[in-house]
Amino acid sequence: MLGRISSFAINGKILIFLLSIGILDVSANHDLYGRIAIDSKHVSNTPKKEKFELENNESKIGIKGDLFEFNELGLKVIYQIEYGFDLVDGKARGDDGTFKQRNTFLGIKGYLGTIFAGTHDSALKKSQLKVDLFNDLAPDIKNILHGENRLDDFVGYTSPKFQGVLSVTVNKMKNPVKTGDDFESYSINYSGDSFKAALAIDNEMKGYDSTRMSLLIPFNKSKLGFIFQQSQELSSGIEKNGQIISFAKEVSDQGMIKLQYASSSMKIDSGKHSTIGYDHLINDDFKLFTFYSLIDSSDKSKNKNIFSIGLEYKF
Repeated sequence: MLGRISSFAINGKILIFLLSIGILDVSANHDLYGRIAIDSKHVSNTPKKEKFELENNESKIGIKGDLFEFNELGLKVIYQIEYGFDLVDGKARGDDGTFKQRNTFLGIKGYLGTIFAGTHDSALKKSQLKVDLFNDLAPDIKNILHGENRLDDFVGYTSPKFQGVLSVTVNKMKNPVKTGDDFESYSINYSGDSFKAALAIDNEMKGYDSTRMSLLIPFNKSKLGFIFQQSQELSSGIEKNGQIISFAKEVSDQGMIKLQYASSSMKIDSGKHSTIGYDHLINDDFKLFTFYSLIDSSDKSKNKNIFSIGLEYKF
C-alpha cells in the first residue's frame, strides 16, 4: 500500500511539473455527433411477392475529440466512442442489445501521423472515397462487394499528408479464428483539387485477398465516381471482379440527383444493382430522400425492385 501511495505521489509531481513548464495541456475538446435515419420501403420480387417495411439506416451517436496535448512534442491523445442504434425494433442490427459498437478507438496524433487502436473500419473499406452514394441504405455496395469490414482488436496508422495530398494507411487486426495470423489492410490515398484516388489491399481478410481502386472526380456541382475491385477466395482460389460507377449532380441549392450502377458476382451470381435517387435538403442538418433500386441476378429468386422514401437528421 505504501508503495502505491509513493508511486501516485511521484506521478502526481511529474504531472504538475509538465503542466508548469507548458509541455502538457490537459484542456480537452469534445464533439457530440450523430445521425438518425429511417426509411419506408416497398420491396417486390414478383407481383405476388411484395411487402412494405420500415427500416433503420445505421442510426448512430458518438463523441470524439482530444483528451490532452503535449505542446512541445506536437502530440495529442485523441479518442472516439461511437454506437449504432435501431429506431424500428429497438435492436442494433445483428446484436441482441439496443446499441452496437461502431468505430471506437483511442490514439495519438502528431507530426508523424496518427496511430490508434480499438474497433474501426478497414483501410480498404475507407478507401471507397464516398463513391457509394447510397451508403447505409439498401443499395449499399456492401451488398455486392467483399471488403466492407469493421473489425475489433484493431491497430491502425495513418501518415501525415505528403505535399498536402498523399497519405498512407496501414491496419492490422487480430484473426478471431486462426491464432497468430492477423488480418491486414493497406491503402494509398491521394486527395487533390481536381480528383481523389485510392489504391487499397486486403490481406487474408475474412478469407479473401482483395485489391480496390477508387476514383472520385468533382466538376461543375457534380461528382463522378468509379470503383474497380478484384477479390480472391483463399479456400478455393477463385477470383471475382466488381465495378461501381456513380454520378451525383446538384440541381438546386437544396436538391441532388444520384445515379449508381454496380455489378459483381462476389455476393450475387451475375449481380447487377441499378439505382436512381434524389436528396432534398430541408436545412443543413435535415434531408428527405427517395430512391428506386433494381437488383438483377442469374438467380431469379434474388431479383428485387425497391422503392424508398426516408428521412435523415445529422447533428
